[in-house]
Amino acid sequence: MKKFLDVNNIQICLDDTEVGDEAILLFHGLTGSKEGMYPIRDMLEGDYRVISIDTRGHGESTRPKEYCLDDHAHDAHEVVKQLNLGKVNILGYSMGSYVALRTAELYPEDVDHLILACTKPSGKTSSVARLLSEAGLDITKVTQEEMMGVILKASVAPQTLKSIQSGELNLEEMMKGDESLQLSDEEKASEDASLADFDNSKDYDKVTCKTFVIAAEYDGINPPELGREVAYGIKDAKFELVSDAGHMVVFEKPEEFEKLVKDFLNE
Repeated sequence: MKKFLDVNNIQICLDDTEVGDEAILLFHGLTGSKEGMYPIRDMLEGDYRVISIDTRGHGESTRPKEYCLDDHAHDAHEVVKQLNLGKVNILGYSMGSYVALRTAELYPEDVDHLILACTKPSGKTSSVARLLSEAGLDITKVTQEEMMGVILKASVAPQTLKSIQSGELNLEEMMKGDESLQLSDEEKASEDASLADFDNSKDYDKVTCKTFVIAAEYDGINPPELGREVAYGIKDAKFELVSDAGHMVVFEKPEEFEKLVKDFLNE
């Protein structure tokens, strides 16, 4: 069920399956929305109450001109509070993993299990902005088609890319979201600015929940060594490298990803 919550002077839009004794929050990646997390929602629905969130600046949530990573964490805390969830599990993918980790650092009392998929500890800017810059493109002016072209090459395993190029696999169609929810150039600039010089590694010691980092062998956006760095920095965190997959590991290895997530949540 779609819901709008008034939090921290903005509205946060979320999708709440409402059924389940344990709740898990899902946080999407850069320029994305809650719809992008529905494949993971579908994996977990039935076993958990799954809440997919449009972070501020994205989807159907309010899109302020300025915000930062801490704002996302404060919003997550308010969602937990307003929905009376108690301790929750959190899964963040790519940019969403930065949000998830920051939430666990600022509000450790909110989090039971933390899953960070395709993550990194810090950054001067977003990983996508870095890739686009290397390709001679400006994130504030790039078209969705240009962005996808750059991202795909850095996001999938070689064999997956061959399948896409041959037409055997249409990953872009699988990932296609609601075009009405796409960010404007100005909103992309605000999003990129929100990640400028972020550094979650300074507060690893504040994380008290069980933590699991999932990385992918061919991830060119957030390379696996960065995920390993996060796992090594957090006390007792687990690390798993998924082979023959890239940043789109959820689409490339859905069964393996699902098993890893469920096994960890059952610990």
